[in-house]
Amino acid sequence: MLMKLVTKQFGEIEFSKDLLVNFPKGLIGFEDCHRFVVINDEDYEPFRWLITVDDEEIGFPVLNPFLVAPEYGKELPDRLVKRLFSSDELIDLFCVVTINGEGGKVTVNLKSPIIINYEDKTGEQLILTSEELPVAMPIS
Repeated sequence: MLMKLVTKQFGEIEFSKDLLVNFPKGLIGFEDCHRFVVINDEDYEPFRWLITVDDEEIGFPVLNPFLVAPEYGKELPDRLVKRLFSSDELIDLFCVVTINGEGGKVTVNLKSPIIINYEDKTGEQLILTSEELPVAMPIS
């Protein structure tokens, strides 16, 4: 079944309902948004967009944190690292990007990664305990 969504970033998009990812707890600051879709657009690569279907005004550019912080795995809980590199689960790890962050720079939040399990279509946002991880690491 196809769904339509009007987004601020892409205008009207159509996607298959089976691409919806459910975030039972929402995202930090957006706890009322539970259903999201991951949008890949080659014009924005390596960024992707995490857009909620619960509020068409809300969407986040996201990025695989290993692209900007190759040692990021050392900061993740062991159980998550095992899941990421296991062939048993199809999961993705993203961090939210702020386009006009601190000082007008593009920044990435390494402190609160988002995990998406494509098999059971669920997602969650973690808050990592490491004091080393920035909430706004400049990437531009």
